[in-house]
Amino acid sequence: MLKLWSEFWEDTKMGTSGLTLADLPNIFIMIGALVALFVMLVILLRNMEVIGIVGEGREDAWSRTMPPPRLLMQRVHIPFTFKIQENAPIGYSGVNCCVSSTVRYWHASWWGAPVRELHRTLWGSLADILSSSQLKFTKSGPHDEGPMRLSTVEPLQLGPPPRTCYPLVVILARDLKDIGELRPDDTVALVSVVHIRDEQCPLPSGVIAQYLKQANGHLSCLKQLYVTGECGEETEGYTEGSEHGDVALCCVCAAQPLSRALLPCRHACLCARCLPKLDKCPICRSAITSYFCIRNEEEPLSELKQQQRFPFNRRLFNLFHYH
Repeated sequence: MLKLWSEFWEDTKMGTSGLTLADLPNIFIMIGALVALFVMLVILLRNMEVIGIVGEGREDAWSRTMPPPRLLMQRVHIPFTFKIQENAPIGYSGVNCCVSSTVRYWHASWWGAPVRELHRTLWGSLADILSSSQLKFTKSGPHDEGPMRLSTVEPLQLGPPPRTCYPLVVILARDLKDIGELRPDDTVALVSVVHIRDEQCPLPSGVIAQYLKQANGHLSCLKQLYVTGECGEETEGYTEGSEHGDVALCCVCAAQPLSRALLPCRHACLCARCLPKLDKCPICRSAITSYFCIRNEEEPLSELKQQQRFPFNRRLFNLFHYH
């Protein structure tokens, strides 16, 4: 190919009047060689992580050409709280817990609850739950967080795992007289599933699942959100006396408040500006499939306008695996 270029350059210096038909095959060969070189370069750049030249291996083939989809978050008001007391013994003889409520409510504990029967009961209406023959409810008024001890009379024998029964299920439900003016998405019951460690199932004791029963009949599962946490007196990802106050900051830029929770890992660690630059969670390195907002913060207008005005630049960066 260098020889062809030299011959072409010599012909140009010698005053050749123009290209002839005999020169066209040589030109086509040079163009084809340049195109092949460019394609090979692009393939190498796109596969640098895959073949192990730079970084770690990728789970998905390539980075996304578009940002991950945003899921809408529905805010709901939960009038109840339920948690296991810390540093308190947990066993089949009794469980010490803390309960609070801002409304009148009924509470019941279901020891050795069959999984199938429990979910069949929960999918019924609030009236069906309160009238269930498996549950004995006790009425209470609104109160601040206070201790409550739950115990069973008969000893439980749940057998080895996998089990078909939960050790303990605690249900907190609104009074039927107070649900007339509720919105469809308001919470009418909080259901907590508690695991109790024993000799045959050594998993740690604690609340393993919580469900929300809404006024419209829907049943939702509560899942924990992992936010960048504390590190002694100086909290990593937090700032004091800054323009954002005492709020958690993005773990990438450490300048903007974190506002994006990633799915499916549920790590809340990024701000709106850093999210489009990543395709993996910076905490656990799992692929980002979608996200939702945990603060009232919109997408950066400058970046959106730039992507709308210069879509070709964004596609060109994605072509070379550049963020």
